[in-house]
Amino acid sequence: MCNLLMVLVVALSADANAQYALKPWAENTHPSDVHRWHTEEITTAPHKYKVVQRGTMDGRSCRLPMGCGIAREGALIQTWESNRSVRMENIGQTDIINPWLSNGRNNFRTVEEIVAAATTPEMTDAEKAFALWFQQIQYRHHSGGDNNELLDPVKVFNIYGYNTCGNDSICLGSLWRAAGLKVAPARALGHCISQVFYDGRWHLFDGDMHCVYLLRDNQTVAGEQDIVRDHDLIKRTHSKGILFPDTWWDGPGFCAMYFYEGEVTGQRGGKVDTTMNMVLRPGEAIVWRWGQLEPLKYHGARGTVPTYPSAIYNGLWEYRPDFTKPLWRKGAEVVENIVASGDGLAAEEEKSGTIIWTMRSPYIFVGGRLEVDGQGAKFSISADGKTWQSVSDSLDKFFPVVGPPRYQYKLRCQLEGSARLRRLAIINDLQMAPLALPEMVVGENLFTYTDQSEAGRRVRITHRWVERSATRPPAAPAEALYPPDGGQSDGTDIVFRWAAAVDPDGDEIADYQFELSSRPDMRWPLSMSFYKLISRTADAVRQKDKDTGKERVAVKAQYTLPQPGLLTPDQRYYWRVRAMDAHGVWGPWSKTWTFTARGPAYPVDVTVQYDQSRKLGVLRWKPNPLGRRPVKYRVYGSDEKGFTVADERYQSVVGVTKEEMAAWNPWFPANFIAETADTEMAVLGPDVELPAANKTYYRVVAVDEYGKRSGPSDYATAPRPVIFSKPPLAAKVGAEYRYEVRANRSLGDLTARMRNGDMITGYFDIEKPKFTLKEGPAWLKLDAATGVLSGIPDAPGKFPVTVEATITRPVRILDEKTLAWGNEKVLSTDIQQVGSDSQQCTIEVQP
Repeated sequence: MCNLLMVLVVALSADANAQYALKPWAENTHPSDVHRWHTEEITTAPHKYKVVQRGTMDGRSCRLPMGCGIAREGALIQTWESNRSVRMENIGQTDIINPWLSNGRNNFRTVEEIVAAATTPEMTDAEKAFALWFQQIQYRHHSGGDNNELLDPVKVFNIYGYNTCGNDSICLGSLWRAAGLKVAPARALGHCISQVFYDGRWHLFDGDMHCVYLLRDNQTVAGEQDIVRDHDLIKRTHSKGILFPDTWWDGPGFCAMYFYEGEVTGQRGGKVDTTMNMVLRPGEAIVWRWGQLEPLKYHGARGTVPTYPSAIYNGLWEYRPDFTKPLWRKGAEVVENIVASGDGLAAEEEKSGTIIWTMRSPYIFVGGRLEVDGQGAKFSISADGKTWQSVSDSLDKFFPVVGPPRYQYKLRCQLEGSARLRRLAIINDLQMAPLALPEMVVGENLFTYTDQSEAGRRVRITHRWVERSATRPPAAPAEALYPPDGGQSDGTDIVFRWAAAVDPDGDEIADYQFELSSRPDMRWPLSMSFYKLISRTADAVRQKDKDTGKERVAVKAQYTLPQPGLLTPDQRYYWRVRAMDAHGVWGPWSKTWTFTARGPAYPVDVTVQYDQSRKLGVLRWKPNPLGRRPVKYRVYGSDEKGFTVADERYQSVVGVTKEEMAAWNPWFPANFIAETADTEMAVLGPDVELPAANKTYYRVVAVDEYGKRSGPSDYATAPRPVIFSKPPLAAKVGAEYRYEVRANRSLGDLTARMRNGDMITGYFDIEKPKFTLKEGPAWLKLDAATGVLSGIPDAPGKFPVTVEATITRPVRILDEKTLAWGNEKVLSTDIQQVGSDSQQCTIEVQP
């Protein structure tokens, strides 16, 4: 039977609610605050009821989206919380089996429920994979703790709300596998990530760092080997979550961990049978609470502390057996030699009486106390029923921060002689994840109570909250200015603009959240480059206050895409915006606007075709069938494998210290070669004299008639080495002849390695051609390392000369199982033959 009730709420004084308020919210008060509570008594299941919260602010509207948190940029940032507690108590005569209270957003009791909360049966495998990843990054952040606990998705969602990369990859892998998907680890130094298989290929989703990378179609999620091959897929995308600011250095540094070129192997996943099942005996209750105790109580591990203590909440588990009725005996595991009287419980005459209760909770116990009315009762506590420790009123020492996780224990009471036990309250502190609590928000809140009891239930649920009207939220932005709703964009180098939000109190707009998706339902963003707080982008203006010295951030009602090509021409997209006022209160989302991207698309089928007989390499490509027709193309070249096209010099991140950075002077020159209206260009060989040509890697950008550029193409690789320098063919007796033989090579990518326990980044795979003089006069010498051919002719004549350039590269053989957990173990090093090239000429020496 399902009951749906509209209930009344009762206003309380602040003092009446104080016992349920925890820091920091108990100290965050305002004259407009009204403390309220509602009690719902339940006799049938399922049971639905509504509670209306008034006011203008709530916890959700005062909270930023969850951040990654690894760089101390924040994780769960919140200015106020309206919820105080929800108490669910068994006031009946029978045990309540597996009760739960759902607000429709906290159904995470099992792995199956977590999967069902993010996915629907009609979703494709690709949609399921993305949905589960996006749900996970909204409910957890990066912080360390007990690794044996933090690899369990049910515990992460409900109890902790955090873990680190290895455990996160296990949790996400467990969810994907529960959804029927194949999972394997990626191999990255200093980091652990899972990847998932669908549509015939692997796809990498980083749940810990809150990032996902798309191929150049801006639709397909890249796999590990896609990223290893082309680091620019990372550099063009935002990493480390919505709270981490856009920076020039994060992309190059972040992609350095991806370098393993081996096949995808192995599996990833973990514990999937944990549940949040519970039994409430008569007189037993669970209390979900918002806030934390002081000092904070939590479960951790040696050598770790919570990065964000404010993201740990403390609830309660309470048991108050009623000794005035025989029912209390059913709640005890052992009752020996105990009699009940009007003066409480006592031992039978001339005997020692014992009562043992087992305390169990789906949330981890992190502390507790006993409230005892009586005299002479002796209490002890045990984890296994064999070894006992005496306790008084505090149980905290039995639940230290570092130690075995406790989800159950036994409490023993011993009575002898005149000892009496009249009343007992066993109160335990619990650790809870804030975002999985049955919270309320302003407006109408629908709750559903369920259990698995057969009959005879009597459950009392009490909500306590505070209604505040200190400030009204800003209105939703009213209009999409560009691209206009239902219209088109001119190019993909878009500056999204919207009508500035209006705040009814005249408050300044402190931030906007921008989201863009290829889905009309906006269920998840296209990528993390389209899930943004404007205050963390280049569209925020930062200034120091002259009086306070504090930084002041002003945001524009716009979002500028960092580069063209992140959206696909002819594709329809959907976007929306919401505003936050200076008090940290978010307003509603705007309507979902739509537009079609226009402009040229990146060129395809880009190749370098090298004619050995002509000593000429020609770059060729085809126009993309999508988008506007290009009228010209811009060609770029570099010896860096996963290079980013650049019309100006650009910086890289090398080493681990400022001194190492300075020694490298990590500036790369602009890599633009030339423009052409053709679909080919000679780029390699002695007769090619264009700037930035004679490189190993090339990309092409299309340009339409309006001057709008596409994103860069995939790169094409030229053979190497190719000797592209031209030798001087004339010399003179007694005068030095000098010629520097030059050949293309690869710098590889910026990659990471371990050095003395530290992870450093550098270009460790720079190829160094070896030069050999195969034929030539005795007076001519060749430096094998620099390629400088020099000497002083001692006689006139014509002298045939042949030089050769050869490239070999060391290839480290790594233990892939070790690397799958972010560590480095070099098994051996092989020498790989890359290639060779020769150049012949005749030097004519004049007298």
